[in-house]
Amino acid sequence: MGGKIYLLGDTVNVYRNELKYFINEMDYINLSKVFKTALEKDVYDVNNEGYWIRSLYFDTLQNKDYYEKIIGSKDRKKIRIRMYDVDSDKVKLEIKNRYDNYMLKETINITREDAIDIMKGNLDVLLKYNNKLANKIYYIMHNKLYIPSIIVDYNREAYTCPINSIRITFDKNLRASKNIYSLFDKNINTVKVFNEPKIILEVKYNNMLPKWIREILSIYNAERSSISKYCLSREILY
Repeated sequence: MGGKIYLLGDTVNVYRNELKYFINEMDYINLSKVFKTALEKDVYDVNNEGYWIRSLYFDTLQNKDYYEKIIGSKDRKKIRIRMYDVDSDKVKLEIKNRYDNYMLKETINITREDAIDIMKGNLDVLLKYNNKLANKIYYIMHNKLYIPSIIVDYNREAYTCPINSIRITFDKNLRASKNIYSLFDKNINTVKVFNEPKIILEVKYNNMLPKWIREILSIYNAERSSISKYCLSREILY
């Protein structure tokens, strides 16, 4: 998401600090009030529910990316297709690289039809983009035998600040599905990932996080955790 419109084949690289927290419903209500006052609401966040996100994650036949996260590998990655509207004619194909607390997200826009081909294992469609990232993803997925793994849905409430490109998000109503070939079906069957109300707070920034934000997080005793929506969803369904 963002203000600029990216064309098919455009590559976007974002290298950031990223902190994640579990918070309860009451702390979410209080924290969202604070950030709503102090920060700007994301331009795509037009209602109280936040905007909808769906991701299809890929993994190897041996679930390499899943297990690297579980054992706590410092350097790891995830490959996913991401969308914000099932009727869109283009989606994002992404590699999210993690280096300890730092995150590098590499994104390329691809067509809906190519996303379907990739889901079916027809990876050659990536080569027509004549793009370094498309070629990189092709190489990884082809040589390591990546296949579709799980679909993850949620609603995101987002706030931004231009200082150090701060972005604070609340991810709610996390749901998962094994119906991996129904990526463009808005009404696929999903299951709740959390039994009790639980929200994932993510704080992304460049360079340094302002002291006032750190103090607010400490006041509410936000539980910092190495959270992976992909892993949480897999553990519910498998």
